[in-house]
Amino acid sequence: MLGQGDAVADYVVDTMVGHGSSADVYRAHRTGDATPVALKVLYTHGADAARARERFEREYSIASLLHHPHVASMYASGEIAESADPTSTGRDPDGRRRPHTLWLAMQYAAGPSAVSLIPGENRQPRVPMVLRLAQQIGEALDYAHSCDVLHRDVKPANILLTSDSDDAGMLLSDFGIAQLLDDTRPLARNGRVQGSIAYASPELLQAQQLSPASDIYSFACSLVELFTGLPPFPRSTAFAITYAHLRDTPPRLTRRRQWLPSSLDSVFAKALAKNPEDRYQHCAELVDIVIRTLRDVPVPEERPSRTGWFRGR
Repeated sequence: MLGQGDAVADYVVDTMVGHGSSADVYRAHRTGDATPVALKVLYTHGADAARARERFEREYSIASLLHHPHVASMYASGEIAESADPTSTGRDPDGRRRPHTLWLAMQYAAGPSAVSLIPGENRQPRVPMVLRLAQQIGEALDYAHSCDVLHRDVKPANILLTSDSDDAGMLLSDFGIAQLLDDTRPLARNGRVQGSIAYASPELLQAQQLSPASDIYSFACSLVELFTGLPPFPRSTAFAITYAHLRDTPPRLTRRRQWLPSSLDSVFAKALAKNPEDRYQHCAELVDIVIRTLRDVPVPEERPSRTGWFRGR
């Protein structure tokens, strides 16, 4: 773990902003430049070290191909030496060899992820912000697809807000399982799906050929959650969620939020079609219809509910 003032290549750590099982994220700055960057540091140890390293390197190599105002920019990457002390054995006090440490520097987003926009119990969606997110992230995805890049893990947690304000911009991030359209490597290993099942397209869950329509499905799943508080198929087990993606009818948003226009039900039924060819072929198509549909729709005041905030699926 790094502390304030520690240096990684040309970057100096300011503070930790995120911590996970295999990686930490720090706010940092380049020497001689006060502009903040996000410094992501991976500790390659444990049973999944090789897989984590591959994902980390893929995130940088693919995302660095993309240059768009709503895709988190990549700046640099590298590997921290096992020890800066030339007399060190490269081992911890208990004799275990220290893991290699990979790092990447990327655009810093001062706000939280879009998970913060998911309306909770008895809350209404922040419609203007969700529509702005839809437009900006839709543009980012369409751009990535034009570069033959599939994100494969579109979800609110991978959308970053640039600030805490109501006019925050949005950044698409985490290309750790992204792939190029002509990549023929397997989409799953040992039966384990790479991606978040709650937002996964039927073809991804079945390890079939993916296309931009696969990202559009995940994008639509994310919008359903941002508008209604729940993903399309809230089930209690991964098996049940997978079955629903493959077999169940897409949810009617108006059963979750009765004030939403009924026409949105058919819009998202198309976006969540089981067959990729039946979906919108560009995010812009979906976003344009959603924005026009909700343009003059008033959002009700938030009031406590005696019978619960959600009924139906």
